[in-house]
Amino acid sequence: MVNLTFSVPYEELKDQLSKNDRIAIISCNSCVRFSGTGGVGKMEELANKLRGDGYVVSDEVVLVGVCLNDHVNNARISEGVTAAIVLACEAGWSSVKQRFGEKNVIRGTRTAGLVCVDREKGVEKLMMAYDEFKDVAGNEYHLLTGELQEKNVMDMEVEH
Repeated sequence: MVNLTFSVPYEELKDQLSKNDRIAIISCNSCVRFSGTGGVGKMEELANKLRGDGYVVSDEVVLVGVCLNDHVNNARISEGVTAAIVLACEAGWSSVKQRFGEKNVIRGTRTAGLVCVDREKGVEKLMMAYDEFKDVAGNEYHLLTGELQEKNVMDMEVEH
């Protein structure tokens, strides 16, 4: 199952942090990478932006599937981390919250719903949108960037 995610605005993330926080960024390298909202590149981009604004980012952790409790349970972050920004779907955020619940666990993405992926065409189509995103059901997005396709290329029926 693959989820489509959108990034939480940077200012909204900063509003949940303190300059005294020691931050870990935990990113999935699956769904959010396909959506262009996670993976190594987006994690490093966010870490650099936060550091540039005077925040302390001590840990950058990439996991194959943050929604897999086994992966999260084996993840290690530095002692003294007070906040974790999670670049993953809702299931991934929940896994991190369960594992590191004593920390401020912040959603770095919003999950729009389930998609079908066509790697040959380089797109993902939002097939089953969650309530907040019903208005974009059926839209297609470029793989790895998350940019909205100008024209749909996957001929698939979507219930709205």
